[in-house]
Amino acid sequence: MIAICVGHSRKIDGRYDGGAYSPYLKLNERDFSLKVAHKLSANLTRRGIPSKIFDEYAGGGYGSAMADVARQVRAEQAVFAIELHFNSASPSANGHEWLHWHSSISGEDIAKKFESEFKKVFPSIRTRGIKAITKKKRGSKFLELTHCPAIILEPFFGSNESDCEDISIEGLVTAYTNAINLCVRQGGYEV
Repeated sequence: MIAICVGHSRKIDGRYDGGAYSPYLKLNERDFSLKVAHKLSANLTRRGIPSKIFDEYAGGGYGSAMADVARQVRAEQAVFAIELHFNSASPSANGHEWLHWHSSISGEDIAKKFESEFKKVFPSIRTRGIKAITKKKRGSKFLELTHCPAIILEPFFGSNESDCEDISIEGLVTAYTNAINLCVRQGGYEV
């Protein structure tokens, strides 16, 4: 089973964190990622690859929310996990990047497959690379606490007009489905 985790899914004062807001997409990270997650899961089902969406993280802070989603992913015995996001910074920041735990060879291999398949669908979006994440870096708790190989997907900057013009939910679903298919069929992950 592939865990499709939707970033920024913890509640703060009864409302979802939501993550960054894109003025170009008119959506925050969580709402955009939910659309991707549901279409991706349906695509995987059509290919015979089981998946589960995790879009409710319990916990008052980042660390406890990551511990909760890691517990959920373990309980479902996922063979690997992805967490959906998009980046945000100054309007000039752009590109895609793929984060994995620094000591996870499998995580790095999965990240490479995602980057490769993404570049086939979105060749005009700048490559920022595959990044090995250590403790106390952005995204570290999700990558560190998840029992199986895990990556964080940052396919574009929601704060960059050009990235947002180039990106599409359907294109992301195609790239992610193809990457997961490669991982399952070639990477030896029994789902």
